[in-house]
Amino acid sequence: MKTARDVDAGLRIRAAAVRLFAEQGYAATSVRDLARAVNLTNAGVYYHVSSKEALLADLMEAGHRGLIDATRRLLAGVGGPAERLALLIGSLTAIHALNPMTTRVMDGELRSLTPGGAAHDEIIALRDAYEDFWRQALADGVAAGVFRVADQKLTRLALMSMCTGTGEWYRPDGDSTLEQVCAEFVAIGLAAVRAPGLSLLPDFSLLPDFPWEPPHG
Repeated sequence: MKTARDVDAGLRIRAAAVRLFAEQGYAATSVRDLARAVNLTNAGVYYHVSSKEALLADLMEAGHRGLIDATRRLLAGVGGPAERLALLIGSLTAIHALNPMTTRVMDGELRSLTPGGAAHDEIIALRDAYEDFWRQALADGVAAGVFRVADQKLTRLALMSMCTGTGEWYRPDGDSTLEQVCAEFVAIGLAAVRAPGLSLLPDFSLLPDFPWEPPHG
């Protein structure tokens, strides 16, 4: 049975791992680096995680599941494809802006998982499950004549890249609030699919909480 001290140490290890993996890359981060960051021995780290790769897989799985669960909550009862696309754009933008290090690891370190391994395949399946929300919204919008899109795959990739890029430049003390950024991106995204404009933002309280994400800035 895990004690409160174990939970705290596990969270500190994950917070250090997210920061180090995001700042210097998974491959360049050693278990010794992690141990030093949380003031533990290598053995102390291994008491809480079975391996560095298992730690990466755990972070990526938790991140993707949090993203999927939050998206299901946000889209519950929302039928219109334009409304769904607006919420997808706003939420993905906000999640990356609020969790830049966690999402950088989620988006960029799949290559570090052993190809063909169970963890690698699971993360791909979770990534595809999330992207299905986007595929379905675009397909429904085109089928209903609400969207005019020449290539749905390219449109999806372009819109998602716009949203995920927020984690690289957004700052809470910047010129625009997060709400303003999300609203502008929603307007840009709906214009890209030639849909009527909507003023619709996600409920930020429904976004996933990643307790290991280091404080912004």
